[in-house]
Amino acid sequence: MENLPMRDGLSLDSHFQPIYSLAHRRTVGMEALLRATEQGKALSPPQVYERYIRRDERAAMDLAVVRAHCQHFARTPAAQRWLFLNIDAMTLADLSYVQQLQQIIADSGIPPQLIVLEVLEQALELDAGLLEGVALLREQGCLLAIDDFGVGHSNLDRVCSLEPDFIKFDRHLLRSAVNQQRTRTLLSRLVRLMHEIGALVVVEGVESESDVVVALDSGCDLVQGYYVAMPALVPDRDEQITPRLDAKWDELMNRELLRRKLNRRQLELSRQAFVQTAIALMQGNEFRLAAQPMLNLPDVIRCFLLDQEGRQLGRNLNVRELSEVNRLRFAPLEDTTGAVWSRRSYFQHAIDQPGVLYMSEPYLSMTDTRTCVTLSMAIEIDEQMHVLCSDVMLPK
Repeated sequence: MENLPMRDGLSLDSHFQPIYSLAHRRTVGMEALLRATEQGKALSPPQVYERYIRRDERAAMDLAVVRAHCQHFARTPAAQRWLFLNIDAMTLADLSYVQQLQQIIADSGIPPQLIVLEVLEQALELDAGLLEGVALLREQGCLLAIDDFGVGHSNLDRVCSLEPDFIKFDRHLLRSAVNQQRTRTLLSRLVRLMHEIGALVVVEGVESESDVVVALDSGCDLVQGYYVAMPALVPDRDEQITPRLDAKWDELMNRELLRRKLNRRQLELSRQAFVQTAIALMQGNEFRLAAQPMLNLPDVIRCFLLDQEGRQLGRNLNVRELSEVNRLRFAPLEDTTGAVWSRRSYFQHAIDQPGVLYMSEPYLSMTDTRTCVTLSMAIEIDEQMHVLCSDVMLPK
């Protein structure tokens, strides 16, 4: 690597790891990874960089590694693929280094539009120099990726200000999602949030079959990890990668079809019971008696009744009481008499289309923090418009 302030006996090289598009079923990018040896002993990138303490030395190292990766990548017979390059935020914050980086990219012959500069999320500071450096590289055509999002104290404001093209989720977020249902739900919602700010999502650290299933289920765009392909001078081709991922995709689809079938059956029973309850209410039956068809179903959590302004009439009719411990935990929210739910979609849709049964998207119940859907319908009781509601759990 030319212009690199190397110590004696230190040899540096680069390997590439595929970044794979689940929708396109092919590799769309390669992350360049530093490989180093000293007298035959392998060194990790941190072990190499710790030898260069001064800022100018570390920046020189950064630029030399980028130059070598670009030269190596330019020689590979790859199709149109992005080259993901790790770069220190301090390098991007200094315009003299940014100009050198621009020249390295221009000299490589790789279209700047295929260069993705990766910056660690926790290392970012939104100073004027960094924003200006990123803007200059963007003008050249380069793309920006924020790496390791979700580790430590992630800052959405910082992410939004930089307007990245890619967000790479930290592998620890995936590990947690594999082991905890709540984190798995959060992962999917984080993917949707990143899409809303205009970034594609890469899930890193896909190393096992369980990781693949969770990544596929999250709705992410791209995946990277040992299960997809190991880093190598010449990594696995799509002919090797695609069958591995297709097999897990088929497994997930079969599981999803079964889940949907169970959901449809469960929700059909809930709809039938809901209509019975609505008819009984319109016929003048007392609410607790009218709601029995709903309350008898195992997946129904509660029923409640709203007036035409969305204000709750009376308390919830709960199918079963919470345990004493959980009841005390949510005691401040327990009494919902007089609560106003007019901003909830289940009320707004029902009141806009009286007599039409509506089912909400899954959401977190404020009463006891369980995930549920709400069935709702606007009906007339004693010549006054009311909205009948019932919260229903979905199978996991």
